[in-house]
Amino acid sequence: MRMRKKPNLIPRMEACAALWVKDPEGMRGRWRELMPGAARLRLELGCGKGRFTAETAARHPEDLYVALERVPDAMVTAMERCKAKGLHNVFFIDGDAAELDRCFAPDEVDLLYINFCDPWPSVKHAKRRLTHEDFLRRYRLVLRDGGEIRFKTDNRPLFEWSLFQFPKAGFALSQVTRDLHAGGPTGVMTDYEEKFYRLGTPINRCVGTKGPLPDLPLSEGLARALPDWQAEELDISDVTGLPPRAETEQLCRLRLTRREGPGGAELLVLKDHPRPGTVWVVSLTAERGEDRAAAADALVPAARAGGFTALRVRCPAEGEEHTFWRSRGFGDLRPDGDGVVMERLT
Repeated sequence: MRMRKKPNLIPRMEACAALWVKDPEGMRGRWRELMPGAARLRLELGCGKGRFTAETAARHPEDLYVALERVPDAMVTAMERCKAKGLHNVFFIDGDAAELDRCFAPDEVDLLYINFCDPWPSVKHAKRRLTHEDFLRRYRLVLRDGGEIRFKTDNRPLFEWSLFQFPKAGFALSQVTRDLHAGGPTGVMTDYEEKFYRLGTPINRCVGTKGPLPDLPLSEGLARALPDWQAEELDISDVTGLPPRAETEQLCRLRLTRREGPGGAELLVLKDHPRPGTVWVVSLTAERGEDRAAAADALVPAARAGGFTALRVRCPAEGEEHTFWRSRGFGDLRPDGDGVVMERLT
């Protein structure tokens, strides 16, 4: 449901300036400066009108609370709620969940809430769900080891689907319930949650605890990123011209082909080269430019799913090849002979 435009939105938001962090990227790694001595940093994704935000922050004055909301018309109501309560341990970000790692440093968040997110029921929109494996892996970038994600929803299909996503992203499930308030109201409710409760709609809840990440083979990661393609590992016995200090066991050679119609690409990479966590792209070839571009774009989510944090490639310092990789988010890292090494973080 689209919220009606709030009158005097900007003046109302400015009146809550003490709670509004306008440059969250500038706070990356520094959030606890807002509340020195905070026991934990709690982060809520999509705080809406802020009932849950205000009541939870009030119950835990020892913790620093950061609430993210991409709809300013909702966020201003949440800020006003917290201001009215005289809370000094809660702050707000007008932002997007997909960019958390730009606002928070690794291990900076202790607990993350996802309450009643958009279920995006269409299969083609599954990747937009905040509990999709890709999002969960992004949360790992800012959540400390052993940190928790607490998820609530009234949407049973979304909940059942999400229960399969958490383990794939390295989160151990606990406190799984499909009727949270069966014995009476439990914990702090959101505005929507109270409405659902009064209507008799069961509330689903679970906790995901960050553990070791189950790494996917690059072939499977590429197949997930390119659902209309298939990926096949090839023999590597005849590979030559590798970078210095590269080991044969680091090699992975893949053929990517479309399931229907012509097209495909061939990829040769070195895993954990030149350092652990990096994938070095030795070569990426295809008969059609669109296939090569699709394969290059799929490398990022595939590497991330495999537990890798960076991609590197060596190419000429200028020209078509350099432009190709730059358009995919790679930046110049260092000169290398008559070329340049480029890198992109996953």
